[in-house]
Amino acid sequence: MKKKPCVCVIDDDPHVGKGWKYSLGNDAHLYYFPDHLKLFEKAKEDPTLIPSFNCVIMGRYFKPLALDVVNSDVAEKIKEEGSGPVFLNWQGYIVKEDLASRFDGKLFHRYGVKWQTLRLRIQKYERTQKFQKKTPAAVEVSPILSETPVLQVERVSKPDRCREVLQAMARRAQGTHRERIEFYVTQDQHSGMELLEAIYDRLVTNKNRPDTCPSRYINSSPIIAKRILHDALYGM
Repeated sequence: MKKKPCVCVIDDDPHVGKGWKYSLGNDAHLYYFPDHLKLFEKAKEDPTLIPSFNCVIMGRYFKPLALDVVNSDVAEKIKEEGSGPVFLNWQGYIVKEDLASRFDGKLFHRYGVKWQTLRLRIQKYERTQKFQKKTPAAVEVSPILSETPVLQVERVSKPDRCREVLQAMARRAQGTHRERIEFYVTQDQHSGMELLEAIYDRLVTNKNRPDTCPSRYINSSPIIAKRILHDALYGM
């Protein structure tokens, strides 16, 4: 029997743990901890625990500990113990350099996504890691141009980025809206990208947006929804 993947969620809000448990369903084992200290305490009893995690998902602020994990070495310590990628599960703005220095990516769905969606993020991370390991030996620049090797970072294509957004929208939509978006994902991705472009052009970013504004399918914050669309449509 194939072993189920293991996902670790660390957040001081228990509702986040319940949301991920519901979203992952029977496709993955969920380990929930209210903070990293509880995780490390459990890992002392079972040294194989952290290495068994396919990924770790962390909230940013832990009020009882007065901790901002972005300004700590918690993520690095978890990775040193042998876990898979550590994702920051926080919907606010963060400088890319700060994110990259601590984490392996960022999630925009605090209360969970399906395992199939999360698996794509993990696979993307694994491909990037393999590429970066191969690049220094395979790609070198003439000493005339540079004294150091040039590292090429694998980029996710626009269709793939848009597909992820459409899949997220489909999960939030219902009825005919959901059916149409799912059709775009599987059968007519070109129209799906045109839909995202139309939403981006007409997006209402103030807090008093009407209930009919399609940005609600992307994120509860219209400003974050617009940034997600911008990254998918126009990111490099």
